[in-house]
Amino acid sequence: SSDVCSSDLRVVKSYAQEKAMGNWFAQQTETYRQKSLRLIRVDAFFFPLMMLLIGASTIITVYVGGLQVIAGHITPGKIAQFVIYINMLTWPVTAIGWIASLTQQASASQKRINEFLKMEPAIHNAASIPAGPEDHLQGHIEFRNVSFVYPDTGIRALDHVSFSLKPGEKMAIIGRTGSGKTTIADLLVRLYDVTEGQILIDGKDIREHDLYQLRRQMGYVPQDVFLFSDTVYGNIAF
Repeated sequence: SSDVCSSDLRVVKSYAQEKAMGNWFAQQTETYRQKSLRLIRVDAFFFPLMMLLIGASTIITVYVGGLQVIAGHITPGKIAQFVIYINMLTWPVTAIGWIASLTQQASASQKRINEFLKMEPAIHNAASIPAGPEDHLQGHIEFRNVSFVYPDTGIRALDHVSFSLKPGEKMAIIGRTGSGKTTIADLLVRLYDVTEGQILIDGKDIREHDLYQLRRQMGYVPQDVFLFSDTVYGNIAF
């Protein structure tokens, strides 16, 4: 994604790591180049080898069969039969080898995909939450002495924040960059859990709500714009 790349680029430039990242990228591409060349060599060697084996099989069949014909053990028609059988078996056997190669490549790709599929989210439903009908939220939001420290950076974004917002009320949060506005929005949809304090939705702790239903009934517009590989209509609908 261009959005992710531009974000990463800002981090690299901010810490003046262009040279280190360039060296790392060059090393990775060199490794990829060497492995790709090895794969190409194997692929290039595969078909000539198969043709050589086919030719050798035919020659051996004709030679051994010729000796048997001279000895009077078989007729020349038998040799023709074996040659036809060899040609009929050649391409199925070749296909098996080709499929085995494709299967190995697919297995390597699937291994990388499985690393993502098997990742468990840090935020999930508590085991005590029963699976039941949809719980319609009324919209009473309450923050009680909420503090939050980002686990990856140790930055304290919120420090004992308290407010109550009743259904139908509106509230604007104004502040400079890094004051915690986005953090409050992230906590409301449980992208993170609070470090201290408690968030209540309709009088119930946010961690006691079903996570899917909670997020399904909230409208959240992030400040980081991300475009999916879809039409404009599809992105707006999403």
